[in-house]
Parts: sequence; C-alpha cells; structure tokens
Amino acid sequence: MDTSVLYQEVNIMSSANKAVVARLYDEMINQENMAVIDDIFAPDVVIHDPIMGTVQGVGAFKQLIGLFNAAFPGHRVTVHHIIAEGDMVAVLHTHYGVHGGDFMGLPPTGKHISVNGVEWMRMTDGRIADFYRHDDDAGILQQLGLVPAAAAA
Repeated sequence: MDTSVLYQEVNIMSSANKAVVARLYDEMINQENMAVIDDIFAPDVVIHDPIMGTVQGVGAFKQLIGLFNAAFPGHRVTVHHIIAEGDMVAVLHTHYGVHGGDFMGLPPTGKHISVNGVEWMRMTDGRIADFYRHDDDAGILQQLGLVPAAAAA
C-alpha cells in the first residue's frame, strides 16, 4: 500500500473537517447565525461538557449555547489555532463577553470576561459527532466574583 496516498486522503479529510469546525466559531458565534448548528452537528451529537455533563442530540448543544448567549449576549470568540488529524479537530480559542444576563444564579454584573478554552470534536460524515468543551469555567466564576481568585504562590 502506498502510504503517501493514505496520508494525502487523511490530509484532505482533515482540511474539510477544519472548515466545518471553523464555521462554528465564525458563523455561529461571531455572526450569531444559529441556523448553522443544524448544518454542522450530527443530529445525535454527543456533548461532553463540565456544566451539563454528557448529553446527546443537537438540542442539547442548542441548550448549551443558549445558556452562554443569555448570560453573555453578543459574546465573541478569537480562534488561535485549529488542528486536525483524521476525524479529530482541536480548537484553541478565547471567548470575550460582558455578563449581561443570569449565569448560574448570578444576575447580570456588567463585568467583562475573557475565557480561554480548548474544544475537541470528532467528525463523522462532515459533521460534528462528539463535542468536548474544555473552557476555563473556574476563570469565568472568578471574573464574575462567584469564587475567589487563587492566591499567588
């Protein structure tokens, strides 16, 4: 078997997967186009999230993004890197927003937040089949004053 052909096929698949995932950040978050969710997520997507736990279905993702849209209306994201290999895509990013709605029982504070994160996605047939969210949730809580900042060592 010619491994260069296999590598070329994986490279093409990786590039296509990166383009799909980029739409999540560009179109859905930064352009506030929620319709893109149905285009890029598999209907039975599995969401792995520290807040919601492991839940399934595109409706679960809509609920998750709705939580953040309500708490931080108009939030934006800067994507620093998208790395893909085969059916896996990783994104290093920073979210920016203003706390303008209820978040985990805390009424709006008007505080600005900056939250770093990494998300992993497994792709199937050009759609996101697994979504692993690893944003700095503790950092959000600290910036909003819900938990004290860690003491310097």
